[in-house]
Amino acid sequence: MGRFTVISTIGFSVVIFLVMPSALADATAAQARLRVIVETDAGGDPDDEQSLVRFLLYANEWDVEGIICNRPAVRDGENRNLERTGLGIVLNIVKAYGKCYPNLVRHDARYPPPEQLLRRIVSGYEDSDQGVNLILSAVDADDPRPVWFMNWGTDHGSASSSLKRALDRVLEERGASRYARFKDRLRLSSSDKFDEHTTTVKPPFRIWIDTFRPELDRKRWYHRFSALTATAGGFDLVRDVLTGHGPLGSMYPTNTTHPQKEGDTMTFLYLVPTGMNDPEQPTWGSWAGRYGRNKNYKDKNYYWANQKDTWQGSTNRDNTLKRWAVHLQNDFKTRLDWCVTDFPGANHPPVPRLRGPLHRTVAPGERVRLDAGSSTDVDGDSLAYTWIFYPEVGSYRGTLPQLADPRSPQTSFVAPKVDTTETIHLLVAVTDNGVPPLTRYRRVIVTIDPKVAAITDQESSKMGSQINKSKLE
Repeated sequence: MGRFTVISTIGFSVVIFLVMPSALADATAAQARLRVIVETDAGGDPDDEQSLVRFLLYANEWDVEGIICNRPAVRDGENRNLERTGLGIVLNIVKAYGKCYPNLVRHDARYPPPEQLLRRIVSGYEDSDQGVNLILSAVDADDPRPVWFMNWGTDHGSASSSLKRALDRVLEERGASRYARFKDRLRLSSSDKFDEHTTTVKPPFRIWIDTFRPELDRKRWYHRFSALTATAGGFDLVRDVLTGHGPLGSMYPTNTTHPQKEGDTMTFLYLVPTGMNDPEQPTWGSWAGRYGRNKNYKDKNYYWANQKDTWQGSTNRDNTLKRWAVHLQNDFKTRLDWCVTDFPGANHPPVPRLRGPLHRTVAPGERVRLDAGSSTDVDGDSLAYTWIFYPEVGSYRGTLPQLADPRSPQTSFVAPKVDTTETIHLLVAVTDNGVPPLTRYRRVIVTIDPKVAAITDQESSKMGSQINKSKLE
C-alpha cells in the first residue's frame, strides 16, 4: 500500500469472531478494558446524537457502565427528532443498535447485548436520582479499575450534571476522607460541568482531559472535528453512514451547525485503544489529538488541546488530529459495514506486534533494532509498515537519526549523542490492504542515557537477533 501516516502506544484494538483467537487475546491483555460512563444532553444540539451513533460502534472496546440523559424536553427549532425527550432519543438510538447487534457480534464478541445497555440508560433529570445512583454504584463497585466519565454537555434546558450531584452527596454524607477516596476512582475525558469539584474542593480529580478547549486563533477545538474529519479519505456521509448501513447509521442526524459536527466524539476517541494512545498519557497522542497541561490549573493534572505537531510541512494544533483523520474515518466506515455484513464481508484491523521491550535504555551511538514482522491480520490481508519518530512527545530536541528502511517490517537507527538523559518516541503504523484499509499502531520509547556503556554494532546485531526470539509486545 505504501501510503499512510503513523502513530502508536501501549495497547490496541483487536477483532474477535465468536471466540477470540489466542493471538488476539494476547494483544488485548496489554491494556485493560476501561470502564466508561457517558452523560449526554441529547435533545439539544443534534451533535450528541451523531456522537452516540459512533460511540455505540465502539462499545466493544470498553465496559459501558451507563448512559445518563440530562435533558427532559427537546429544544424546539434546533432539534428535529420526532421523539421529544432526551431519554427517549437515547433509548431509540440504542434500540437501533440492537437491530444491528446480531451482525456486530459476528465481528467482535465483546459488543454488549442491547438489553444490557438499555438497563444502563437512565434519567439524569433534576427530579430523578437515577443518574446519581448509577454513578455511585459504578464508582463504589468492587472493581479495581477507575471509571472514565464523559460529560457531553449541560446547558440551558438540561439538568445539572449527575456527577456534580453525586459528588455533592458523597461530600455531605461521607465526609472529606471518603469523598477523596471516591473522587480518586474517577477519570475525566469531558467537558467541565462539576463546578467547585473541579476547581477548589480537594483533592483535585486524578486526571482531566478537556477535549473541548481552548479556543485558539478564534477556533474552538470541538468544532475542529468537523473540519478535519468530515471528508477525510473520501468519507461520504450519505454513502458511508446514512444509506445501506442499517438502522443505526440511519439515526445519524444531519442538521448541525457544522457538517458532521460530532463535538463530543473526541471524549471517547481519546479512549479508543488503537495502540497509539495511553489514556493516562495525554501528551502522547490519540485519535482525538494531543493534550498538554492546562496552565490555569498549575497544581493539577488537568490537560487541554494546546499542543502542536509538525506534519507535512506545517506546525499547528490541527495536525495532532488531522494526521490520523483518514485512519479514524476508515475505521468508522468499517464498523458501519459490520452492522450489515457477516465476518467475511468486511475488513478488520491488523494486530501490530513488536519483538522486545517497548521501553528501552541505550547508550549514545548504539544501534537500536526494531522488528514488527510478526504483526498479523485476521483477514489474511497483506500489511504495509511505516516507522516514524514522534519528536514532539519525547524530550530529545536535536537532529533526529536516520531510520533504515522506514517502510519495512524491520528498521533500526543509531541513538544520537546526548549530554543528559533524553527520550525518543518511535511509532510503527501497520496498515492492511482491505477495503477500506485499516491502521493500528505500536510505540517504542527509547531512553538514551550517556552513563550507559556503549556496545559495538556487532554486539547490537547479536542482541537484535536475541530480541527477535523474545516475547512479542
